[in-house]
Amino acid sequence: SVPVMASNRISDPDTAESLIKTGCADMVNLGRVLIADPKWPQKAFEGKKDEIRPCAACSQGCTDEVFQGRPVYCIGNPMAGFEGERKITRTDTPKRIMIVGAGPAGMEAAVRATMAGHKVEIYEKQNDIGGQLHLAGAPPHKQELLEFIRYYRAMISKYEIPLFLNTGVDIDMIQKKTPDHVIVAQGAEPLVPPIKGSDKKCVMTSWEVLKNNPPLGREVAVIGGGAVGLETAAFVASRGTITPEILYFLFKYEAETPERLRELMFKGLCRVTVFEMLEKAGKDVGKSTRWVLFDNLRKHGVTIKTSARVLEIKDGGLAWEEDGETRQAEFDTVILSSGSKSLDTLSASLRQLSIPHTVVGDSNKPGRIDGAIHGGFLAAMEL
Repeated sequence: SVPVMASNRISDPDTAESLIKTGCADMVNLGRVLIADPKWPQKAFEGKKDEIRPCAACSQGCTDEVFQGRPVYCIGNPMAGFEGERKITRTDTPKRIMIVGAGPAGMEAAVRATMAGHKVEIYEKQNDIGGQLHLAGAPPHKQELLEFIRYYRAMISKYEIPLFLNTGVDIDMIQKKTPDHVIVAQGAEPLVPPIKGSDKKCVMTSWEVLKNNPPLGREVAVIGGGAVGLETAAFVASRGTITPEILYFLFKYEAETPERLRELMFKGLCRVTVFEMLEKAGKDVGKSTRWVLFDNLRKHGVTIKTSARVLEIKDGGLAWEEDGETRQAEFDTVILSSGSKSLDTLSASLRQLSIPHTVVGDSNKPGRIDGAIHGGFLAAMEL
């Protein structure tokens, strides 16, 4: 007899509709998703669910900021918290804008510049948009980041922005196109640390692992205990564990004991050890999500070694320094997760030729997704 309101991670209209239709709840409460897109209800009502800017449940701009006593913003919505100063106004002098790179920075710049009345073209050397979002959405529980690709695909279609995939851009091409302004959003590439043996066959980068999910050995070492290294460790440690669908099936038909099912949930095919040279791992992980990540790593049996500096990668193992001693262990696969470096092959030539341009996202400085999206938005505002 008491009306029930359902809450927490009801992030898309289909889920909300299903909860009400099936009688699970009388109402649905929306929280963080309204920071990401205040027009969520209106777009749902109008049948434009693909145009809803996603909330990735990262808590970096909202909950983490509240914990620090700072104003709320949103990593994916550059206007949230900046409504008084960031506005999209139609320009009286439309420009022809060439955007190089269809990662989050390039796509945000393209959409916002088009909304302001500029004529935009996007060029992407890969066969799809998204850039590093494909990597960021690969680890367990991070799939919601892939929703940004869905959103930007819908917006590119809505505003009919010309998109050229499988198309690399060089300075000769830019000179032929003669754009009024170029936005360089080429992204970044993995940073390979100067460790002896980093060129051995057993070594790969976290980017390669997250993108291609290649065969790995039983014993896996991850060098780098920042957010990317820890997410990669979680991704590797979860290989071979059962999916929620399989868990439901086995539990429903009592095919295994609850204890065995729990083991199958967390015991994967690889034993993972993370090496972090700082005293603390995951310093760049948000406060409100840190406990979730470290709890998952613990449940999957991931070993984290801090104050451990890797000295050399050998065939079948590696050597590191810990507590003033040199130690060694055998590993089948070594994954480098030591950060990234900017990829920008154009700005120097653009400056030399006096072609107006802006460098955004990781091309400017490697950072988080909020730096890319907000940077792309601001670049479009300043045209």
